[in-house]
Amino acid sequence: MTAKMMRDPLYPVDEDVVVVHGIVEHGDGRGRRLGFPTANIRGIDNVRRDGVYAGTVQVGPAGDGPTYVSAVSVGHRPTYYGKDGLRLLEANLLDFTGDLYDHEVRIELHVRLRPQHKYVDTPTLVRQLRLDVGATRAWALSNGLQHLLADEPTGPDKPNRSRARHRVTRAAVGDHRAKARARAARRTELIAQAVLDAQPHQLTHQWVALCTGIPVGYLTWHFPTVDDLIALARQ
Repeated sequence: MTAKMMRDPLYPVDEDVVVVHGIVEHGDGRGRRLGFPTANIRGIDNVRRDGVYAGTVQVGPAGDGPTYVSAVSVGHRPTYYGKDGLRLLEANLLDFTGDLYDHEVRIELHVRLRPQHKYVDTPTLVRQLRLDVGATRAWALSNGLQHLLADEPTGPDKPNRSRARHRVTRAAVGDHRAKARARAARRTELIAQAVLDAQPHQLTHQWVALCTGIPVGYLTWHFPTVDDLIALARQ
């Protein structure tokens, strides 16, 4: 397994993308029990920063296999194992069901969403994982990767999307970027109007999500605090 730094030529990102190639290994099954099954990769010393990332995972890159938007954790899993736990990369593939053991994968870490944290209990960790998945999905939609998201979960042997949809041309990416910018502008307008319409005691991320139909994960990723929402409305 190797990890290297490179600039992705197609997808718009604010920082260098970390690319990891590896074979999926068996873990302790904890992610699956929590409702967030992961593909586990060891030997990731070249991934310098622990944390949770939004990115993509390609299954079977040698055969031009399917790509999935993924929430990826890198670190020692401090909630359960402390600072001395085995350092792993754990990728939760969105809209995927199936068995990835012994599959070769190509993982791209595009955006670091947050650092690793030790949570007080499992329910608190699960709530944060849901936010991480929501933020990852919002990142994908904001960057024109909606073609990698499916209405129904799929597996590596039964994709419901043709492989042609995973071969993204530069012209297609340009079109996706333009549409993503238009959607982002519309979302910004909706959020700002909802904030202006809210009574002070009403203003929460959940309330704005209810009024606009925008996922809470998107709101908390782009506007972590209520003050950030207010600042947007005042622009």
